[in-house]
Amino acid sequence: MIWWNRLSAKMKALIGRKQLDRDLEEELRFHLDMQQQAGAHDARRQFGNVTSLKEACRERWTLARLELWWQDARYSVRTLSLNPGFAATAITVLALGIGVNATVFTLVNAVLFKDQPFENSDKILYVTGTRPARGGDYQSISYPDYQDLRAQSKSFESLAAFETDGASLSDDAGFAEHYRGLRISANGFSAIGQKPVMGRGFSPADEAPGATPVAMVSYRLWETRYGRSSSVIGKTVRINVEPTVIIGVMGGGFLFPGETDVWRPLIPAAEFAQRDHRFLTLFGKLADGESLSSAQAELSTVAWRLAREYRQTNQATGIVIRSFNQLALRRELRYMFLAMLGAVAFVLMIACANAANLMLGRAVGRGREISIRVALGAGRWRIIRQLLMESVMLASAAGALGWFVAKSGAGMFARAIASTGPPPWLDFSLDYRVFFYICAISVTSGILFGLAPAIRLSRLDVIRALKDGGRSAGTGRRGNFLSGFLVTVEMALAVVLLAGAGIMIRLFLANVTQPIGVDTRNILTMELALPTSRYPGDREQTAFFDRLTKEAAAIPGVRTAAIASSVPGTQTLTYQYQLEGDAPVEKAAVPRVEGVVAGDGYFPVLQTGVLRGRDFAETDRAGAAPVVIVNQLFAAKSWPGQDPVGKRLRLWHPNPRQAQSAAAQPFATVVGVAPDILQDSPEMAPLIYLPYRQEPQWSMALMVRAAVPVKTLGDALRRALQSLDAELPASRPVTTLDERIDQNRWPLRVFGTLFTVFAAIALALASIGLYAVVAQSVTRRRHEIGLRLAVGAGQSGILRLVFAKGLRQLAIGLAIGLPIAFALSQVLQQAMDMPVSHVADVLAGAALILSLAGILGCIVPAMRAMRVDPAITLRHE
Repeated sequence: MIWWNRLSAKMKALIGRKQLDRDLEEELRFHLDMQQQAGAHDARRQFGNVTSLKEACRERWTLARLELWWQDARYSVRTLSLNPGFAATAITVLALGIGVNATVFTLVNAVLFKDQPFENSDKILYVTGTRPARGGDYQSISYPDYQDLRAQSKSFESLAAFETDGASLSDDAGFAEHYRGLRISANGFSAIGQKPVMGRGFSPADEAPGATPVAMVSYRLWETRYGRSSSVIGKTVRINVEPTVIIGVMGGGFLFPGETDVWRPLIPAAEFAQRDHRFLTLFGKLADGESLSSAQAELSTVAWRLAREYRQTNQATGIVIRSFNQLALRRELRYMFLAMLGAVAFVLMIACANAANLMLGRAVGRGREISIRVALGAGRWRIIRQLLMESVMLASAAGALGWFVAKSGAGMFARAIASTGPPPWLDFSLDYRVFFYICAISVTSGILFGLAPAIRLSRLDVIRALKDGGRSAGTGRRGNFLSGFLVTVEMALAVVLLAGAGIMIRLFLANVTQPIGVDTRNILTMELALPTSRYPGDREQTAFFDRLTKEAAAIPGVRTAAIASSVPGTQTLTYQYQLEGDAPVEKAAVPRVEGVVAGDGYFPVLQTGVLRGRDFAETDRAGAAPVVIVNQLFAAKSWPGQDPVGKRLRLWHPNPRQAQSAAAQPFATVVGVAPDILQDSPEMAPLIYLPYRQEPQWSMALMVRAAVPVKTLGDALRRALQSLDAELPASRPVTTLDERIDQNRWPLRVFGTLFTVFAAIALALASIGLYAVVAQSVTRRRHEIGLRLAVGAGQSGILRLVFAKGLRQLAIGLAIGLPIAFALSQVLQQAMDMPVSHVADVLAGAALILSLAGILGCIVPAMRAMRVDPAITLRHE
């Protein structure tokens, strides 16, 4: 048809949507006039419905637009292929920025976004208590509160509960092993839609008092201990010595929540009726149509009602709903991953600034091409679109390389933390989130670094550009200002990253190089927890550890053995204290001190002795006068300039459930002063030691110092333990003290290394960016430099000219970046809960390193400027 051919020709020439709409309006008005003249029936038969016509026109417009985009893409590929050096440089720079971003996002995705490896795990939410009066600290929920929340909640399909409970499993299949276990309500698995792959799940009858003890095991346990034998169903084993029937095996990869291997029903006991006995975590699947905010509002309302009804136990409590990642990950690690994501965002911005400067430098050679296209009728938007297409193509190629960088980086991170035993639910593989993230940052980066050069080129003075061959493109005051601004931004971002890396390195080095205070070599550790069902009282626990120490000391190759509540370099107990003679203070102001409960052979095992006074002895037992040993820092803090031996202090646990009131505690006498030994803190801190016979603990660590290679004593220690109690396994694998300390330090070691790598990349990119801008400036000013040399300017003057360009931008970048770096250092220290001394030194070091890198970036262009031949330059001009 004539009208359709005319319409198609118009659409092919369209450039913008507004022009299309005007043409469509004219075309439709033409056909409406024809309708009125020929009659509605004939018009519909000839041309169809007006709405269908409009849709057909818009479809043809879309196809035309896609064809134009395809033409731009093909032209971009041809243009970039003509300058492979530029393309390779830009892609490499961007691939570094995109690759490290994708690497960190892969880690963040695994830790913060990925859920447990079972169906619909992302819809499972966890409910815990909170204490607003203590800054929102999390706490567990009591069984009566769980029943009330379950009965009154409509936001969850079903609300279930669990409590963590270690499981020591023993049978005729081998040595007793310790597994992570849960006590879970009977509706727990149905609440999350999971069924066993073998056997049956829990029923309400299984959690009734007096029911036959039953358990379900993980696929991992079934595979490693029982070789996937089907006879495990109905098998009677001993879990914490209690005969228990295995009734089901869960599917592969299901370790809910986190890394559990044994599940047992939550059977109510007498103490469950107490509302202040909080030990449960609730979980469930949101009902259809419900959101996290609505569920939070509903449960908070229920908690408010309970607080009003039970003021004595619930007045200062609240409810908070969290995801699994929020439940399982420590706050410090979460902040650290987010800090890394911010750090690599800086790296990407530096890479984009570098690419933008490369595009501006390339604009010098493209001025004539763009001018000719404008002279032939190309509009400004068409020029911008074409140039943006080129930058997006570069970024897309860099994104493809970034995928492989992220894959390698995530693999290296997984291998770096393999020795620490990362949770099995952490999956560092690249999934659809990482893919879309790379696509998003690639396109965004392409637009980001391509927009400014594109706008700059679209504003060319066509006559001037054609007249001088296009050499003025990208130059001038605006072009120079834009290049300088980009370099200044790079410098500011680089110094912030360097300062952040310096903080992390300072934290890591302070933690690693901080002397433990003892010789940690040739010490083997074994941690174990005594079940209260068989060791209910202090007497039974003390007697067991006495026998274990003697059995371990008798092993051939062992020099000495001792027990302690925690080994050096790991977490300690916390006590509140009051020095004799001090006036009582308010509860919130009572001082605290870290403490270790130790046996009388503790200091000999560490090959250090008591500096003053005496060590613990067997006579320091229950019923005897309480004694305590303090370290040098505590003695200097509490009794400066005095002899601490013979001084007295009162100790009690901050948790009122662990001890009586402070006034009821007797004063303990200081019998010795020990050297400072590092525990779970960045630096030496005040510390006290208590004899384990006066302060019995159900969980202790056995330490032995060996005269033979320590690795050969692992089985001997286990056999010594089994000889005393065949049903009792070690709660952690037997390791050396050095390995145990290293496991406790892995976050700073790994994250410090990553921050250093990011800072090194940022420093290299910033230096390259400064070099490129200064080199371009020298190239553009060759005529000026030649003229200066011709009229007698010395080389020192040329050096000042070149260095002034680079160092001015470096100084501005430092002036902007250093205050930001200082603020970042404060945030980073608060997030890590670790103070850093001499922050000013770190900032000064970052500024010095960046300055040296900037000077190096200026040296090569300066030397090139000094080699300019005035005669050749002036003759050429």
